[in-house]
Amino acid sequence: MEKTPDFATMTETDVREHIVRPFIERLGYRFGTDANIRTEVPLRYGKAFLGRKNPNKDPDLVGRADYVCDVISYGRWVVEVKSPREPLTQEVVEQAHTYAAHPEIAASHFLVTNGRGFKLYQTSRLESPVLAWSFEDTEDNFLRIRNFLDPDAFQSRAKANLPDPGNPLGKGLSSRLRVISGEISYEDLKGNDPFLRGSPIDGLRLPVLGGSVYRTEDKRILGHIEISKPAPLITIGEHELSDAFDFFSASEFISDDPEHPTIFQNLVSKVQPAGKQINIPGLGRVPTQFGFSYTAFTEAIGYVAGGMFVGMMRLLCDIDYSKMGSQVRQALAPRLGTIPDRSRTTGTGRFRVSLLPDL
Repeated sequence: MEKTPDFATMTETDVREHIVRPFIERLGYRFGTDANIRTEVPLRYGKAFLGRKNPNKDPDLVGRADYVCDVISYGRWVVEVKSPREPLTQEVVEQAHTYAAHPEIAASHFLVTNGRGFKLYQTSRLESPVLAWSFEDTEDNFLRIRNFLDPDAFQSRAKANLPDPGNPLGKGLSSRLRVISGEISYEDLKGNDPFLRGSPIDGLRLPVLGGSVYRTEDKRILGHIEISKPAPLITIGEHELSDAFDFFSASEFISDDPEHPTIFQNLVSKVQPAGKQINIPGLGRVPTQFGFSYTAFTEAIGYVAGGMFVGMMRLLCDIDYSKMGSQVRQALAPRLGTIPDRSRTTGTGRFRVSLLPDL
């Protein structure tokens, strides 16, 4: 890290952007990669969303984690950032723990920092940090920090602890499962992308056609899902907005407990060059006049009950239009308005998938 900053003049935002983000990136995390950074992730675990037992008494668990660092499908850790003027008390530790232990996050570790000091905890142990250091001592401790938090460390720990591919996938489950039916529903779509504004995705219900669930050679659980292609949507290329999706999880087993669901994740990052064919209903296949890139991240968070995998989805799609020329922007403006250089669309959804042993 650089020389000690003037903490007396720094805000919490300054700590996040000038100390914490460079620290996370130095560990090997970048947005849109398999070692992904998510910022201010909202937690919306509804009382009945994953089947909570006392919806009239149990309050919603809500909040917002400053950073969630994902090693996609292998695990994640959380960072809670405070102002340099706020001490890292036990109350701060417990606040960060609520995010890390939250069913939608399920992080193995969490870090609390005010820029001056850092405390790294294992989520299952709050008695004392596994590592603690000051800003000035970061360099001396960096190898030890990497051994806990860099992407390779997460992958190594997961692979060392997961069952062999032939073992059962969970309680009452075989080592391979067939997906025979189900439904996915999309809801609460929000964002500033003019092409997705008023999208038919919001409220869309799609039938699940089939698929399979099994452990791969690297011991992760793979959920391959085939859904009915949404005909009303604009599609790009031959395989974009595909009707087949691969979700991975490094959980030991698929959960049957709604309070501790299993998290499956899917990440796709692609570049679409200018001239790529898109299919627009009523117009057929036409070439685009601009190139763009996008990153789409999806989580499926659920549990097995009565032969079905049920739960919620979280969607995040970032699209980069920065290479779109001014002439194209002007031509589209009357219909779409201002097109941002970068857009973000988020949404949630629900799913239910019927499973049978694949013997």
